[in-house]
Amino acid sequence: MLRNKCIRKEYHASKNKFTKEEIIEACLDLVREEGKSAVTARSVAARLKSSPKVIFGLFDNMEELSKAIVIAAEETFVRQVEIALREEKAFRAVGIAYIRFAAEEPQLFQLIFMNDSERAIHQFSEFLPIKDYSYEKMILSIQEEYGLSRQLSEQLYQHLFIYSHGIASMTAAGIYRFSPAELTAMLTQVFTALIKELLGGNHD
Repeated sequence: MLRNKCIRKEYHASKNKFTKEEIIEACLDLVREEGKSAVTARSVAARLKSSPKVIFGLFDNMEELSKAIVIAAEETFVRQVEIALREEKAFRAVGIAYIRFAAEEPQLFQLIFMNDSERAIHQFSEFLPIKDYSYEKMILSIQEEYGLSRQLSEQLYQHLFIYSHGIASMTAAGIYRFSPAELTAMLTQVFTALIKELLGGNHD
């Protein structure tokens, strides 16, 4: 099983007061170490060596704090995607970054991608634009790199996301961790097959 290594941080406050960012960071550390269920007013206060009053002085309730934690986790993920988008083979690099995030941050991955959606999803084409903050950049990258229409770019991204998500979920669950070479070979093979299926042509 994969285990996420996390260095316990020390939190300091002036007159027992903390910023929202410090509270959210403490919550992220709890999620990393024990999962989202570990985040309670009492556990967060204990991590900060303070009292729950500190939390509720900045957040109306735990639901508001929970939403802020998810947003912070998503921002952590998006930063990795932004780096991948600058690589030469951006589309493949993003797929690898997605799986690597699942390996390095399994609990954050589960928090973002393996929980119920706040909005009802009636068809899968609605999912990625809602969940992926880099969706438009990804579609544009595919269009520019491979000369595909928007419709085909969206179809390609949906198929590759489903495939990558399966690998990432296995990784986050600790079932198996693929090597970078394995990931590159697998994603390239699937990508090539999808291109042939969508266009009936051969793109290297």
